[in-house]
Parts: sequence; C-alpha cells; structure tokens
Amino acid sequence: MRTRFKLYFLEAIQSGCKNVVNFSGRASRSEYNYWLLFLLILQISVIIIDPPNPQVSRSYSDNPLNSRLFSFIYFVFIIPSTSLVIRRFHDIGKSGWYVLLPFTIIGILPYYYWTCFVIGEKKENAYGPNPLNNN
Repeated sequence: MRTRFKLYFLEAIQSGCKNVVNFSGRASRSEYNYWLLFLLILQISVIIIDPPNPQVSRSYSDNPLNSRLFSFIYFVFIIPSTSLVIRRFHDIGKSGWYVLLPFTIIGILPYYYWTCFVIGEKKENAYGPNPLNNN
C-alpha cells in the first residue's frame, strides 16, 4: 500500500510538471488531489525555511506572501496548477472556464466539490479518453 501511494504521488507530480502548458485532455481525481497534497507540503516547508518577514506583517500567519521564497514558489506553480484544474474539469465533462468559479463567492463550494470529489466520466468524452484506462 505504501509503495502504491508513493508511486501515484510521484506520477501526479511528474504529470503536473510535464503538462505545464497542456490545457487540453483530462486529469484524474487522484492526480489532482495528489498535486494539491504536493503543493501543501511544499508550501508548508517553504514557510518553515523562509518565514514571512515579521517587520512587514504583525504575525507569521497574516500573509505568507511576505516571504520571498513562498512568493516565488506560489507564482511558479500558478500555471501548472491552472492547467491541471482545467484538465480536471474536462475529466468530469465540464468546460475549462469553470476554473473562474472561485471568483464568485457562491462558486467556491461547487469548484472544490467538482475538482476534489466528483469521479470523472468512465468513457471517452469531448475532451479525450479516460486517463485511468490502462489500454
């Protein structure tokens, strides 16, 4: 079980890094969730290594973007994360434009529900074949 997690986790990171500007196709739910886990681990470790400047903010938790390293990592991973989210929406049969849902207050909940919990379409859809098929 442990090696399977490690394998899937590394495959998700590899896929996210290889498909940086690939906005077509589909991404599985596990690929997206492992990518989020990778980003969380990376961001926490970056905050530990380079905490936000206390002279700029009142406490360390006010704004992590006051850390130069965190800001750099954050902006480096914006495009790969956006392409992965668009491919995730394609996997459930929705347009990539749904990535704009969090800009509306009410759209935050459906956004996270669709990306993290909804199973992708089993068959080929308009955006490509199922990424979980081993054929």
